[in-house]
Amino acid sequence: MADNWLTQDDVQNYGHDVLDLAQRAAMHAVTPHLRRLDTQLAAEQRRGLERSLDAQIPDWRQIDNDPRWRQWLLFSDSYNNRPRQSLLNDAIAKGDAGRVLAFFRSYLAEAGQPAQGQQPQQAPSAMPTGRRVYSRQDITRASDDYRRGRYTEEQYRRLSEDIVAAGREGRIVGIGPPKGKAPYG
Repeated sequence: MADNWLTQDDVQNYGHDVLDLAQRAAMHAVTPHLRRLDTQLAAEQRRGLERSLDAQIPDWRQIDNDPRWRQWLLFSDSYNNRPRQSLLNDAIAKGDAGRVLAFFRSYLAEAGQPAQGQQPQQAPSAMPTGRRVYSRQDITRASDDYRRGRYTEEQYRRLSEDIVAAGREGRIVGIGPPKGKAPYG
């Protein structure tokens, strides 16, 4: 159950209408900031995924624009009978660099081309850095907690900066590109 920061005394002293107005005004004030943060986080997560691809398969952008790659993605995966494009989109949406890399490597193997950087590496989100790793739920919870007054402005600013840095450093798991955006090319 969601925490309720209002007491029965608040309801008796101010009434439901005033408290409802105050809550809606607070949401009106913070929503643009939360949307901006979500957009920044999605962009940082995407850049982290692209950095992983750049490091493992430097020519992935050329492959992504190759009509043979696009055709290959239209076919179903032999293990689960789902279109490869759907599976790739899911991996991108989750920020799963390992799975995205596996698609490119599978394509290159089937096309008879050696993939550069074949040595397996950990996805950025799995690298031990000693710093906090965030999930979508962590970020949503932090936003909710801020709206409920559990963080001061300064605490939330520092947390937000760390979340943005986490995106750059690959410490965010399970966040894909913004909804409605095409993954690549």
